[in-house]
Amino acid sequence: MSPAGFLYPAALCAFMVRHGLTKKSLAPSGALAATFVGIGTFTNSPYVFGSVLLTFYLSSSKLTKFKSQIKKTLEEDHQEGGGRTAIQVFSNGATGTILAVLFQYIFWTTESRPATLFVNDWRASTLLFAYIGHYACCNGDTWASELGILNKSWPTLITTFKKVPPGTNGGVSPLGLGASLGGGLLIGIAAAISIIVQLAVEAPISWSSTKGLTGLDIFAGSLDFKFLGALVLAGAGAGLFGSLLDSVLGATVQKSNYSTKKKIITYKAPEKDDEIKAISGLDILDNHQVNFFSSLIIAVATGYLSLKALF
Repeated sequence: MSPAGFLYPAALCAFMVRHGLTKKSLAPSGALAATFVGIGTFTNSPYVFGSVLLTFYLSSSKLTKFKSQIKKTLEEDHQEGGGRTAIQVFSNGATGTILAVLFQYIFWTTESRPATLFVNDWRASTLLFAYIGHYACCNGDTWASELGILNKSWPTLITTFKKVPPGTNGGVSPLGLGASLGGGLLIGIAAAISIIVQLAVEAPISWSSTKGLTGLDIFAGSLDFKFLGALVLAGAGAGLFGSLLDSVLGATVQKSNYSTKKKIITYKAPEKDDEIKAISGLDILDNHQVNFFSSLIIAVATGYLSLKALF
């Protein structure tokens, strides 16, 4: 990549980091980690990689602030704006960044419009669907966590179907499930729109006084609605099932304790006159590890299913 070609991804990365620090959605260590994630992603020539990352980052950051005052009374470790650390950034972005870099490595010298490449080359298609599956899972889980905790009734533990306090790992609710579907759907829509926009930009569309507008037939012919629809469907499915997988892992291999004094789920030692009750799960993985493994599994599954369905 030439120095001039690096300016665009560098500008996007700077925007994301500055926005994160200004809005307090990123801690200083998180901003540094986001720089590596951004550079590894935005240097890809297809718009879809950067668009999906920005969609995930901006939408999840916005929802973290939604009704923050209420969440403070329900979540022990809730921070205004999110304040994501490097560990949080990498747990939600490492797999996606590796997939984006892998795409660059394989197709570094390939000159082809995104849809043509993604539709005709199984490697490009599989990497793209895995990438979308990863961020759809992360976005769906984030939306479910940020909105599901505001559900009017207590959530249901996914393994026992018993009512548990808000914030319990593995707790699901109608609002949370709907949010996870919406979060994944947004990622799929963003991916489809990005490819359509890039096709339009790179199509030989021109205007002349004699021929009028030309090139639209080439642009229209390059649109594969089955493929675009599959992107949207994959995003919605990965968002919903990724959130469910995250809940299963949270209910089984992540510990949830309840403070009788504070009336919230806690991860700290009991204070004076406090009693800590075990709600669910084994103390094997923490929240960041659960997020990483669930998004990794969904990414692999989405890429595999797309390969079977489209090739």
